[in-house]
Amino acid sequence: MKLCHVCGKECDDAAELCPVCGADLTEVQENAKAEAEEIILENPVLLATIEDVVSAEIFKDILKENGILFSCDDDGSVMKVTFGGSFIAEDLYVSESDFERAAELYEEFQNTEPVFEDEFFEESDEPDQED
Repeated sequence: MKLCHVCGKECDDAAELCPVCGADLTEVQENAKAEAEEIILENPVLLATIEDVVSAEIFKDILKENGILFSCDDDGSVMKVTFGGSFIAEDLYVSESDFERAAELYEEFQNTEPVFEDEFFEESDEPDQED
């Protein structure tokens, strides 16, 4: 069994996608080897603080796809309370030379994140009608 790198769900060794969150599991072993190598950033600067684990993992994948090295405080030893009641936040750092491009990618990423209106979460008082 292997663990999903996004949500932590145990998945079959042959699984290509996580059954819970849909994360691509085919590159997990290759990425784990690459992440085991020490990453040294030149003049690290804080790019973003991402408040949920899934969004943080998705954005890290975007940075990897664009060849931008990053570092983060995801060792599990830090717990932060963020505005709105979230208890986990992850700081992502990039090299100063990569900051402009990484910031553009982060802005694009934020604009593609789904935003749900309050009505989405409200339950309907009307019973379901069958056809």
